[in-house]
Amino acid sequence: MAKKLRVGFIGAGGISTGHYQRMNATKKAEVVALNDPSPVSLNRFYELCPGSEKLPVYADYRDMLKAEQLDAVVVQSPHTVHYAQIRDSLNKGLHVLTEKPMVCTIRDAKALLKQADKCGRVLMISYQRHFEPQFRYMRDQIRKGALGEIEYVQAVLSQEWLRITANTWRQVLADSGGGQLNDSGSHLVDILMWVTGMKVREVFAMQENFKGEVDINATLSMRFENGALGSLSIIGNAPGWWEDHTIVGSKGAFYLRYGADLVQQDALGKQKTVKLPKYTKNPDANFVDAILGKDEVQTPPECGLRVIEVTEAAWKSAATGKPVRVP
Repeated sequence: MAKKLRVGFIGAGGISTGHYQRMNATKKAEVVALNDPSPVSLNRFYELCPGSEKLPVYADYRDMLKAEQLDAVVVQSPHTVHYAQIRDSLNKGLHVLTEKPMVCTIRDAKALLKQADKCGRVLMISYQRHFEPQFRYMRDQIRKGALGEIEYVQAVLSQEWLRITANTWRQVLADSGGGQLNDSGSHLVDILMWVTGMKVREVFAMQENFKGEVDINATLSMRFENGALGSLSIIGNAPGWWEDHTIVGSKGAFYLRYGADLVQQDALGKQKTVKLPKYTKNPDANFVDAILGKDEVQTPPECGLRVIEVTEAAWKSAATGKPVRVP
């Protein structure tokens, strides 16, 4: 390769330091410009990413897109501005890796899918669970029919979200587009559909805002298109992190508990030996290789559309107290 891909960062907040390190670690791309209006965020970024203080900085991402010769951008800003930033970047002919959620409305998701397809650029979401061996193993086994027909799916995420995001944009509806379901919960809404290959058909949801603007705790009862039942709980007012997944099929089951090994059972309940695949890619490495034509996109924008379809249905159900069909 004659030269490295030139990448600009739209947003230099907390999660951006990991993207910076992983992007530069590919040796095929380099971060060449930053956009962030916050001196506090920038100073933290400089501290954790030595050498980055030499990069040009723009308070407005549009100025960066205009001034810099970029090949791609990484979008890691408050949720409700993702759509405009991704749209404008695609319009400049740039490839885009965006943090979750891709967007906050179904209409915006459909518009971006059409735009990315029309301009022939890579659009990806940074859902890291797609790259974790446990989830890739479960997906491959389900595709091979090892669990038979999937009948039940369950996922739980507990996090001290209410406390650690207090007084930040994440609890401001105009900036976040929604609460914990639209934030960390986005990962679980995505992964339960990606692993099983099933689309949610109907949702009945309840949520608790604790007198704030956005949902903190949410629980969803779901029916999938094949008739399988599902249960998803996103708990933002918890003392600490916990994650839990269950998939039950007609010929077996998976049980994945936080900090524990993945358990697989056959049709008679006998535990099977699980040999996880060796997979070392991450969203940033996959993004770079997809641009270079050396890998397939592992987190396509269609995942972002599916997530917001379920999320919008859950919000509507919680507001009306009735089940809602997913588009």
